[in-house]
Amino acid sequence: MANGAGAGSAKFRVAVRIVVDRPIAQVFGYLSDLRHDPQWWGGVRAAARLTGDGGVGTVYELDTVLLGVRDVIRLEVVAQQPPVTQTITVRQGRLPYTAHYEWTALEPGRTAFRLVAEVAAVRPWSWLGPLFSPVLSLLARRYFRRVPAVIEASVPGG
Repeated sequence: MANGAGAGSAKFRVAVRIVVDRPIAQVFGYLSDLRHDPQWWGGVRAAARLTGDGGVGTVYELDTVLLGVRDVIRLEVVAQQPPVTQTITVRQGRLPYTAHYEWTALEPGRTAFRLVAEVAAVRPWSWLGPLFSPVLSLLARRYFRRVPAVIEASVPGG
């Protein structure tokens, strides 16, 4: 498999939910474009769109660091229903995962965003054993706490 997932790799889920004081279309537009990830995800150094327009089939390349391990990954948008869902999957990289994004309009001008990632713990991270899932969940919650302020500062008006 190109992304390194093997039959014996442990799999787990990471789930995060946040609320942003912006309309659903603005939050979707920001978070569905992975080129914004370096602004809020602490482990993403750089991000580029290699192909596509942001919809299904779009491929992004992210220069990442996770627990001291650097990796350049390629992600593909495999499903999308703007502005409510998007699914991305790693096509090339050391940490295989699929992430499901969901946006829900709350009262006018507010949006709930939920991420559920299915992650395969492979080397070198599998050496952390049962600690890997809680560590990754902690990092995800930490980084997602940044998102509302970043979006509210970079996307005008609500």
